[in-house]
Amino acid sequence: MAGIDRRQFIQNSAVLAASLKALETTSTIARAAEPVDEKKVGPNDAIRVAVIGVRGRGMEHIQSYLKLKDARITTICDVDKNVIGRATKAIGDKSGTEPKYVQDLRRVFDDKDIDAVSIATPNHWHSLATIWACQAGKDVYVEKPVSHNVFEGRKMVEAARKYNRIVQTGTQCRSHQGIQDAMAFLHSGKLGQVYMAKGLCYKPRGSIGIKADAPVPEGLDYDLWVGPAEMKPYNPNKLHYNWHWIWNTGNGDLGNQGIHQMDIARWGINKHEFPKSVQAGGGRFGYKDDGETPNTELVAFEYDDCMLQFEVRGLYTNDEAGAKVGDIFYGTEGVLAITSYTTWQTYMGPKGEKGVGGTGGGDHFDNFLQAVRKRDAKMLNADIEEGHQSSAFCHLGNIAYRLGRKLQINPSTESFVNDAEADTMLTRKYREPFVVPSVV
Repeated sequence: MAGIDRRQFIQNSAVLAASLKALETTSTIARAAEPVDEKKVGPNDAIRVAVIGVRGRGMEHIQSYLKLKDARITTICDVDKNVIGRATKAIGDKSGTEPKYVQDLRRVFDDKDIDAVSIATPNHWHSLATIWACQAGKDVYVEKPVSHNVFEGRKMVEAARKYNRIVQTGTQCRSHQGIQDAMAFLHSGKLGQVYMAKGLCYKPRGSIGIKADAPVPEGLDYDLWVGPAEMKPYNPNKLHYNWHWIWNTGNGDLGNQGIHQMDIARWGINKHEFPKSVQAGGGRFGYKDDGETPNTELVAFEYDDCMLQFEVRGLYTNDEAGAKVGDIFYGTEGVLAITSYTTWQTYMGPKGEKGVGGTGGGDHFDNFLQAVRKRDAKMLNADIEEGHQSSAFCHLGNIAYRLGRKLQINPSTESFVNDAEADTMLTRKYREPFVVPSVV
């Protein structure tokens, strides 16, 4: 090879190989510096959607999009090849064409023919997947809680704004007419001054048992499944759904089911900033298993003019005001109970006489698609800022529970007051190359 000796050739080859490897693993991150492709969806064009994570909640995403003429699911993505069969069949049966399958979500973001992504991964992937999608010019529907920690949620909001993306949070009660009507009643003042909101997550959760670590099954990219989290040995008891009860990947039922009711509670008291303090207590009672998060948890948030309480009960319990998974608002003129995802009822005056109430559903996915088509984030019923705020309340509660003390909060900085230990729990140490960036 003229002009290049053998040593120089070997050095150049090593540099090229390293460069290619870096390009493969970080192509989506690098794209952050590129201009976002502002494709316009025509009035008669279907919005091309990729669903990421298709085993559990992701199947409900698929069924919802298949009902909407505005959507066409072109791609499904899951790190586990063993779980894609139902999704492939459902889409093929409905549309006549099977979707493309990719295992690595970064290839979804590389695909310029995809307009929007619908993220139903475990919680620890929600933030980074959303940020990468925004950087790649995709609109996003992301499941609740939107983040695994407080820091991640704020970065998601910043990414959505910087790249002008439509980002919907999966708190679907915000699209239900019954809940919208209940909120309108509260905000009208007809319940008087609302001095306390209480969110209830009284949902039975049995023991998950104890299992030993095991070899990674064929078809699962475990390194990619772990992604931003700490790498730990594969354990079949800590994946599929049970990841909710492991701190490395989940947020317990406060951040699983409870985020819906936390979101409604915060919406009802009309708060758009962090509280001034939080304290919590509880435990994992009734059994010993591989789970780490509490099945019983009581959290209290303070504002100057009201309180927000939240309670998780995973064992047998009574209802309150007809609700087990719902919310109760206490006002100077009466009580309003939300007893399901769609239904509400008031009890007025000192005798608690039954007053007005109602019910009604809605389509959260359709709301997302209409906002995408109009390029108007203000049309969203659950914009990412709302999702971040409500998710953060769950994280704050869990931090107070894990530290076992009352924590003072600075709402303007979304951090704790003179508490370095608590501040470290607002984020996490990320595993390369799956790093949630400080600058999006």
